[in-house]
Amino acid sequence: MAKRDIFDDMAAFAHPLPSSPTQAPPPEGFDETVKELLEQREDYAANLRAASDAEDIDPLLAEIHKVRHQRERYDRLLRQLVAYGREFVGPRPYPLAMLASAAGLGSHSSARTFYSEKDITDVAATTGAKPQRNA
Repeated sequence: MAKRDIFDDMAAFAHPLPSSPTQAPPPEGFDETVKELLEQREDYAANLRAASDAEDIDPLLAEIHKVRHQRERYDRLLRQLVAYGREFVGPRPYPLAMLASAAGLGSHSSARTFYSEKDITDVAATTGAKPQRNA
């Protein structure tokens, strides 16, 4: 039985193949998409292997660390987008129920406490806009 290659497996997670032509836009480009993804997998595995050799890192733990940081970044961005919709859009903010639904929050009241003053400050710094309550 052949031993699994953890580097190839991590590359498969990072570059999953579409399961059908309808998942590869446009559908007629399915074969080309699969070919490109397989090449990306090879490059990814080679880079991960080289990094592991050079820095003595565990490929699975490195991938978990990377994905955790991506999740934190997207969580922060989601909070900022909800804050933007509630605090910066005028003349009326987006309704809490709409924002909660779009963000996958349980109820409209959860949107009210989803973001913080820091998120509002970060949105202002990113966009240059001022919160409507301060306008």
